[in-house]
Amino acid sequence: MIINNTPFLSQRFVQRQAVVVFVSLLIGFSGCKEDGLLGLEVQPEGQYDTLTMTDTFSVRAFTLEGERQRSDEAQSFIGRLQSPEFGTSESALILNFAMITGNTAKELGDYTVDSVVLHLRPNQIYGTPTDAVPIEILRLNEFISSSEDYYSDFAPEVNATPIGNTIFSYPRQIKVTDTISVDGDPEPFQFRIPLDMEIGQELFDLVNKNSANTADDTEDFQSKFFGFMIRSNGTLAAEATGAVYSFALLTGESGIRVYITNDSSGNRDVIEFPVNSQCARINQYNHDYAGSLAETYLNSTTKNDDLLFVQGLSGLRSEIQIPGLYDFGLSNKTAIAKATLNFTLSERQNQALGNSFRLYLLDLDADDTESLTLDYIYSPTRAGGKYDDETNGYEFDITRHVQRVVESAYTGQDVNYGLRLHAQVPVLNGNDTAHNIIQGLDNIVVKLYHTDLNN
Repeated sequence: MIINNTPFLSQRFVQRQAVVVFVSLLIGFSGCKEDGLLGLEVQPEGQYDTLTMTDTFSVRAFTLEGERQRSDEAQSFIGRLQSPEFGTSESALILNFAMITGNTAKELGDYTVDSVVLHLRPNQIYGTPTDAVPIEILRLNEFISSSEDYYSDFAPEVNATPIGNTIFSYPRQIKVTDTISVDGDPEPFQFRIPLDMEIGQELFDLVNKNSANTADDTEDFQSKFFGFMIRSNGTLAAEATGAVYSFALLTGESGIRVYITNDSSGNRDVIEFPVNSQCARINQYNHDYAGSLAETYLNSTTKNDDLLFVQGLSGLRSEIQIPGLYDFGLSNKTAIAKATLNFTLSERQNQALGNSFRLYLLDLDADDTESLTLDYIYSPTRAGGKYDDETNGYEFDITRHVQRVVESAYTGQDVNYGLRLHAQVPVLNGNDTAHNIIQGLDNIVVKLYHTDLNN
């Protein structure tokens, strides 16, 4: 998924959030308006007893392919998932490393490189932990910067020959208390991936004062050693779901460690190149829906589907249209006290892939640009979208959205362009891995509580 004109949209989000703060303060100071029924604020005195509920609106809904998103913020994912419902989804991680102050210009003439190991600390597993996910590390052939914006389709130049390989697998979900022994000391669990020795020698030279290629600081180091792409390699077992791993990269355990030995004394030492806030961390997502249930719905031309697909990792999104809102507003001068939109998960939901803790509705403009709904801007909590275990679904408050549509319709202006349902919006929830299958057609419920202002 992508939000069209993302740089502009990000600015719009900031501006609108400023409006949220201002309006929230006004509401808080006034203390005399109940936000539970917004329409009461605009109704004439004495007409509070004329509230009517309408739930007969028809809905059109269909699934769209996702578009690229900002992916250089929040979580860092590596792995591969596959299912009959969604096909195959992959996440690769592109990152570089930093120098520790004091590592520069060392006298290392009497040391020999023993090994070089990439450490990565996972903190969550999405999918089936016990499934074996083959992983390879490729060297970047171009510079990446922590100060630049990167998107989920970013495809850097890489050296095609892997410099390290491993298998991601774990007997269960990761726990904070899980540890591993590193040089005899307990540390939080990490994947430790041996790399080619030539990488270790190059890194050694970058901190060796006697080398002709010594790096002065992190900026200089990153301009000489670009970093890695870490991605799934090869296919999963046919019956496997696979897994995507989320990594806690800024906790101090993740990075490259070069192990060296003093030729004279035999003493061992470690040169560390950590991942920190000076490092770029970019997710690259790829989806293949060939042969999947989702592909069947993507190819549908009815635009009114009985199943909707809403996916993280910049994957599928769904569009919701309520065409009757315009005609309703055109023929009724009305105050919307409350409007809700309800979705239910389908029985086809793949439990191994997990459903989203929260989904997000975005408003559509005439040019197909997506932005936050007015309801979310005014109150993210009231706007809803969190998963309800009792109803097995999601409810959204769209009161202000509907009020804007019907008020505009009454003046002859049609702003009823529809809504988009997403699993992730980078400026709000970073990235998400869940794959949701939602009931469509007549199972989407729109309810309006309103008052006719003409009577």
